[in-house]
Order: sequence, then structure tokens, then C-alpha cells
Amino acid sequence: MVTGQRLGPNLYRLLDGHRLRGWTAVVQGGLFLLILANVLAVVLETVERFAHAHALFFEWLEWGSVAIFLVEYVARLYACTSSPDARFHHPVWGRVRFALTPMAIVDLLAIAPLFLLLAFGVNLGSLRILRLLRVLKLLRYSPATASLGRVMYNERKSLGGAVVIFSVVLLLSSTATYYAERAAQPVAFGSIPAAMWWAMAALTTVGYGDTMPSTPLGRVMGSVITLIGIGVIALPTGIVASAFLEESKRRDFTVTWSLLAEVPFFQRLKAPRIADLVRIVRPRFARAGEVIMRRGDEGDSMFVIASGTVEVDLGSEREPVQLRAGEFFGELALLERVTRTATVRALDECRLLELEATDLSALMKQHPELDEAVRRIAKERRTLAEA
Repeated sequence: MVTGQRLGPNLYRLLDGHRLRGWTAVVQGGLFLLILANVLAVVLETVERFAHAHALFFEWLEWGSVAIFLVEYVARLYACTSSPDARFHHPVWGRVRFALTPMAIVDLLAIAPLFLLLAFGVNLGSLRILRLLRVLKLLRYSPATASLGRVMYNERKSLGGAVVIFSVVLLLSSTATYYAERAAQPVAFGSIPAAMWWAMAALTTVGYGDTMPSTPLGRVMGSVITLIGIGVIALPTGIVASAFLEESKRRDFTVTWSLLAEVPFFQRLKAPRIADLVRIVRPRFARAGEVIMRRGDEGDSMFVIASGTVEVDLGSEREPVQLRAGEFFGELALLERVTRTATVRALDECRLLELEATDLSALMKQHPELDEAVRRIAKERRTLAEA
């Protein structure tokens, strides 16, 4: 019973865990590479000499991939009840809702060739387009894609308005061109739907060149339509770009706030002060073994450890010092305006908060208690280093 209770959460961590460590990194990395291999195989199969020379390899890759994707789909369907999303917690309806999510449908399409082959005997080559849809599984491993999806949903009304504006301009442009060119070019502009092909190319500034106005009035209108098209196309682009920038800022704000909330050094600050601090600190992540700063480098910032452990090498006969979550380093170079006096290396995966010199100075002026704490610890470290 205990094993059954743990299986769901363990499967969920393996397939959807955000901390890529151990088996989670192996499983997610393997699936990522398998998806890329499938996409590459579908592309290479269209090259005749590759298709004939490696037909057996492509067939085995397809069967092996479908088997793995089938296991993945069943595992995701089983483990979805361990998701933080409350919609999927019900043992029956939660799994039904999960199966109807866009990414679950993509997972189902990834194994659809197997069922079509077994049920109807459809040739795998004729299912190449369906197999190529496996590339959509890569969207699961891209945080930027999730952000873009939220942006598109949040701005759906503005984007819908942009589509309406484009449709109106397209209709008016094709109608005006139809009346200006129908006598001179009855084939290309003999009807409003026929004129829409040229109007679409002109508004999107593609300009295929297969059709163009020939009358003076038509050419003037074509120039005006092309200029209008630049503004019409720029409208949805600007909406998405600005919304994506705001989404990125909100995500960075949330990440930085959560890091600050975990640091005892800043827990004495009230929420408005933390909000101000979020705007000046920069979150930084260091891998195990990464050198964060070196002795002799210019001291332009200090670091607060949100999680993880670092090793401070003072370069003397003294043993290296370890610092953990809640502690900070790099302040000596800022306070004394000297170069770095130690080399700091991450012992494991660390989450850090970086404060530049000017921002640190302003923060310490606003909060004398933090100023006193930083200077006291810096003085203790200087005395220890000189001993």
C-alpha cells in the first residue's frame, strides 16, 4: 500500500519534476533526445537514399519510440493525480480532465500511428505528418513556450481585435483594387475573392510578384495598401511583444520574491521594503563546482545565499570556510573598496541573490540595522583573515 502511494508522486517527479537531478534528469533528458531522434528520422526518411539504406533502422526506431511513448503516456495518466493542479486530483475525473489537456492530446497523437497500423494496416510512411507532430512534445520542456501560451490567452481580446481590424482592412483593400483593376486584369482581379490574394500579399508586405496592379489608380492604391499593411502587421506584434515582456517581468518578480522570503537576512524587512528590494537584486543560480568569484577580481557586488552551500578559499594556510543559506559573501570588497580577497566556489547547486555596489549602499542607508549587521560580520571576517 505504501509502495502504491509513493508510485504516483515518484512518477510525477520523474516526468514533470523541475529539479533535474538523478533519475529525473536521465528520464527527461532521454525523452527529449528520443523526440529529437524521431523528428530527424521523419525528415531523413524523405531522402530516398537514406530511406532505402537504413529502412530497418527507421522501422526499429519507430516501434521502439512508440513503445516508450506509450509507457510515458500511461505513466503520465497514472501520475497526474499527484500534480499540484487540483483539477487532476480525482482518481477518475482528474485523469479524464488530464487526458483532454493539449499536451496529453499531443502525447496521444505520438502513439496514434501504432493504433492506426494495428487497426487498419496503414503504412507508416503515409503517417509521416502525424509522426512529425511529435515535435510538439518538445513544448513541454520549454518554459518560454508556457509563458507565450499565457501571453496569448491573456491578450486574446486584444489579438482578436487586431484580427478584426486586419480582416476589415483586407476586405476594403481587395474591394477597392477590384474596382480599379477589374477591367485591365479580369483574370487576376475579376472578383473580390480573387483580388484578396493580392491584397493579402500586399498587406503582409510579402509581395509575391505574380500579380500586381497595372493601372495608375491601382498602383497608387497598392502603395497605400502596402503602407497600411506595415501598421496592421505591427499591431499584433507589438501586443505580443509587450505582453511577453510583462510576463517575463512578473515571472522574475515571483522568483526573486520567493528567494528573498527564504533568506533570514531579509526576513526582518516588511513587504513594501521587500518589493523595493526585488527590483534591485538579481537572482543567480550556480552549478556545483562553479566559481562564483575569484581572488583579485574587482569587487562590484555582494551575494546572499538563498539555498545551497559555498566554499570560501582565503588563499592562506587556513582551511576553506563553508557558508550556507542565509549567509552572504563579497561584502569586504565593496565596503573597503578593494579587490576580492577570496575565491568562492559552489559546493552544490546554489541559488544566490546578487546586490550591486550602488544598490547595496542605498539599501544600507535605508536600513541602519542591516548596515550594522553587514559591517559587523565584515569586520569579524577581516579580523579572522588577518589572524
